Amino acid sequence: MQEQLNSEFSLAEYYDLMCEVLNSGGEFTLYPRGTSMLPLIRQTRDAVVLVKPPKRLLRRDIPLYRRTNGQFVLHRVITVTDKGNYTMCGDNQFALERDITHSQIIAVVVAFIRDGKRINTNSVRYKLYTLLWCIMPLRRLVFKIRSLLYKVKAKLRRKHG
Repeated sequence: MQEQLNSEFSLAEYYDLMCEVLNSGGEFTLYPRGTSMLPLIRQTRDAVVLVKPPKRLLRRDIPLYRRTNGQFVLHRVITVTDKGNYTMCGDNQFALERDITHSQIIAVVVAFIRDGKRINTNSVRYKLYTLLWCIMPLRRLVFKIRSLLYKVKAKLRRKHG
């Protein structure tokens, strides 16, 4: 089993190396930070495998892109516009980020490493997840239920605490 290093670094420091690996046809493994892609990607526990992006992304792809402010983001494609731009959203979010251009796309996720096992994005398990989770009304319902359960647990702790 591979050990994960606990050192902090900036992705910008490895940007040139990552691009070199991707442009040579290789895969680049990244341990994303943040909670925007929960429940799919768990910070410090899961990794993503990136490859050079195709000429055009498809709905539900997960690209690594760079915002105009220089920030690196790993979110899902929600829609592809007629102009060829993308609307993105994290799996744990509702705020849409519109007009991401293809020139901002650095890489695309082709697999996840979860509990030491590789799960490819073309697997039935992953496709079922994306099919269900990308339905926004269903996602909103899950978030509301989760929020209600959290409030009930908090109330019970205060009452019995």
